[in-house]
Amino acid sequence: MERDYLDFEVSIENTSAGQGARVTSSPAGTGTAPFVLPFTAVELAQFMTAVGPPRIASRRLVPAETRVTDVREYGKRLGDALFAGEVDRLFRESLSSAKQQGLGLRVRLALDAAPDLEPVPWEYLYDSELGRFLTLSSQTPIVRSLDALDVPAAVRVAAPLRVLVMISSPSDLPQLAVAHEEELLRATTADLVASGRLELVVLTEATLTGLQRALLDTFHVFHFIGHGGFDQGADEGVLVLEREDGTGHRVGASRLGTLLHDANGMQLVVLNACEGARTSGRDAFSGVAQAIVRQGLPSVVAMQTEISDRAALVFSHEFYYFLTRGLPIDAAICEVRKAMATSDESAEWGTAVLVRSGSGQPFDVSALGRTAEPAPEGRLESLYAAAQSSLGSATPEAAVPILEQIASERPDYADVTTLLEAVKGGPGAAPPEGPVSAARRAEVARAAVARQAEAARREEEARQAEEARAQRDLLEPEREQQDRSARGRAPGGSSRAAGRIRPARVVRVVLWLVVLGAGFLAWRLLPTLMQRAEPLVDLACGSPAASAPPRTSFSVGCAPVAPVVDGEFDDWRSVTTHPVTAVVDRRGGVRDGLSSTWKMLWDKDALFLYAAVTDSRLTAVRTSDPGSFWTGDGVSFEFGPDPRPLGANDPLRPGRDLHVLIGLVDDGNRGARAAINRVSKGRFAAGDDEPSIVVARRDTADGYQLEARVPWRTLGLSIAPARGTVVGMNLNVSDAERAGTLKAMLSSNPDRTARAQNHPAQWQTVLLADAG
Repeated sequence: MERDYLDFEVSIENTSAGQGARVTSSPAGTGTAPFVLPFTAVELAQFMTAVGPPRIASRRLVPAETRVTDVREYGKRLGDALFAGEVDRLFRESLSSAKQQGLGLRVRLALDAAPDLEPVPWEYLYDSELGRFLTLSSQTPIVRSLDALDVPAAVRVAAPLRVLVMISSPSDLPQLAVAHEEELLRATTADLVASGRLELVVLTEATLTGLQRALLDTFHVFHFIGHGGFDQGADEGVLVLEREDGTGHRVGASRLGTLLHDANGMQLVVLNACEGARTSGRDAFSGVAQAIVRQGLPSVVAMQTEISDRAALVFSHEFYYFLTRGLPIDAAICEVRKAMATSDESAEWGTAVLVRSGSGQPFDVSALGRTAEPAPEGRLESLYAAAQSSLGSATPEAAVPILEQIASERPDYADVTTLLEAVKGGPGAAPPEGPVSAARRAEVARAAVARQAEAARREEEARQAEEARAQRDLLEPEREQQDRSARGRAPGGSSRAAGRIRPARVVRVVLWLVVLGAGFLAWRLLPTLMQRAEPLVDLACGSPAASAPPRTSFSVGCAPVAPVVDGEFDDWRSVTTHPVTAVVDRRGGVRDGLSSTWKMLWDKDALFLYAAVTDSRLTAVRTSDPGSFWTGDGVSFEFGPDPRPLGANDPLRPGRDLHVLIGLVDDGNRGARAAINRVSKGRFAAGDDEPSIVVARRDTADGYQLEARVPWRTLGLSIAPARGTVVGMNLNVSDAERAGTLKAMLSSNPDRTARAQNHPAQWQTVLLADAG
């Protein structure tokens, strides 16, 4: 299945006359033509949205069947811009030459001289004359080409191909489901491992030291799953590993490349990390993938956007399957793209970026051809086993992408359809006994939680009833005395009885009333007094600021005694109330009576939020799309460092600005869940659940109440803010017409719009003060 290629090498360069495309080498010769990027910044952002994971709601701007059409249109515009004039002529002649020789034509795209074009998703180039995406054919792969200082020779691989896997989930960053990620990777490659073609070795500690020691052994591939980003200060891409204490360790690409370059047999790095292929826009080698290749590793595969579980399942299996079948890495990536494109309606097949140096292949895997062919049913069996395991765990929804993939390949496989309906809560949601006992166990566990919540509610009602009875018993002697007095004054009554007033009983009643009155005053005033007790405030929130407090939109008080997030809201009774009344989105009309108020507190550990919403009709969010909680009933807030130094049109700050969402869910306990959307390519990209944010909900006669504890670490602050710190925020309340369809939005900021959300200088400012 080996495929040889002729190379069509084209470089895009910045010149005094503008950008141009130059064919530096091809079967048809060399030549140049002007190049103009056919997208505005907004259109490019829409392009990236269209190709993102379909499980994220903000990326489902249009139905699935039209999303692909939009991607084709974007790809066509990009292809028409690149293959124009002389470049187009050379490309057509090169294609013809390659076809006559029975070879493929590999497009090697060099962007060294125009690093501002690195973020463009070139993998979606669509050729109008051929009528197809180039990368969806192994005849025309697209490779991002870099000149490296040292290009090692191909490594001859004797079975198995050895892959070193690192899954990093630092304690101070949004948590990855480490066990789930490992299970997915193992399940989807189990048939390849069983055949002897592949070996996975998962590092038990995701530290730099652990990696260095593991690389003393021979590995051919380093597969990283975790957080990636870009260090603006160092102008360098980073991967986030773990320190010995479990916190994040931002490792620059240059340090990582130093380790991997010297590793025995290492020829390929796979980066399943956010922004793993991103560069600074100024230095084409500053991204993680680019820096590793420049230091001498011949090939890196990195994801240019987040990849969904469903797409990751197909990518992992097909990539290693075709690689171990002997295909060149360029052709293997093309086959993977085709498998992803045909297994789902999404357009995630272009997410992976192949960055290479040299034109030779990194591996000689001819020896793998003597190993056993993977059993046809082996992969489905391992995926099914992984789904059963997930269904029996505390997070049965993790089985959904696995079951969906099995169903797409073999709808009649075992009881996959029944399981999928059960875990999604569709028809036949109560799974039958027997083969689906794992799903039954998960359902029973959820029912047990609901029963516990119901028992707690009844216990609370009983406690309140007991208090009411005690109060009646306390006042009963006084009522008896009043009744006797009334009888004494009535006709025929005894005037002597009217004069029987027992002083001791009166004294007891008065004393009880005094005690109750004092208790009520303490209940009302003690939190306020504590909030203003300087020693307690110092202990909870640090020393006061030396300078006078600045003018801000709001002031948030310190919490000497932190609120308990338990659905009981007495903790908030003395805290300043702020309105959320500005209607900033009325696409479906504003429901009568819709209104809200919010309160906030803080201490060294966390930010605390309370919201009371008047809403006559409550609609749960779509739990499958956490990043879109803002389209269901709930609250959200933008958060970031002090925005006052910024200009009105300055963009979001990656790694610093966040969009926190808390949505109402109907999980049998009528609770709430939190998610975080982070900055990607100048906007908030849809994110995922954030379990570190503790939330509680209580429905009222006319709406609902929410409270939440948001750790500072979750908000990107490893060191707690000091008193006097200013942050940027807007507090928003969403009202949905139905799940996933926003009806209206209220905000504390009357100037909050979809555009203003992406410019922190237009947010409100909040002072973390002593009292507020």
